Amino acid sequence: MKIKSGFIVFSVLALCSQLVAAAGDSENATTVKSVSSAPVSATTLVETLFGLLLVLATIAFVAWILRRTNRFTSSANGQLRIIAGLSLGPRERAMLLQVGEQQILVGVTAHQIQTLHVLESPLVDNKAESNNPNFGERLQQILQQRGQS
Repeated sequence: MKIKSGFIVFSVLALCSQLVAAAGDSENATTVKSVSSAPVSATTLVETLFGLLLVLATIAFVAWILRRTNRFTSSANGQLRIIAGLSLGPRERAMLLQVGEQQILVGVTAHQIQTLHVLESPLVDNKAESNNPNFGERLQQILQQRGQS
C-alpha cells in the first residue's frame, strides 16, 4: 500500500508539472514578450496565482492521501508510549514501554522485538518525564532481581 500511494502521488505531480510546462511552451510559441513590457501585468499575476493554487492543491491532495492511508494516526490513542531506552549495542536496545497502566521491558534488535520482563509495579511514575537519567541503574536492578529468582 505504501508503494502504491507513493506511486500515485509521484504520477500526479509529474502530470501537473508536464501540464504547466506545456502551457508555458504554447504561450511562448504564440507571443514573444519584449523586455520593454511592464514586469507586473495581469497575465503574470494570473499565471502566478494559478501556479500558487496548483501547489496548494497538490499539498492538500498529498495530505488527503496520507490521511486516507493512516500515516499520521496513532492506533494506540495515547495508551502506548516509550518511557526510556538504553542502547546495548550498535543495533540493540532495551526499551521500557508504558501500555495503559502496565510497564513492559522489551529488547529490540534489527530483526525482532522480544519481551524481557513484565513489571508488576511501575518503575517510573506515569506522570514522570520520559527521559529518566536513572534508567540504566534501574534496568540493572531488575536484571539482577530476575537472575536471583
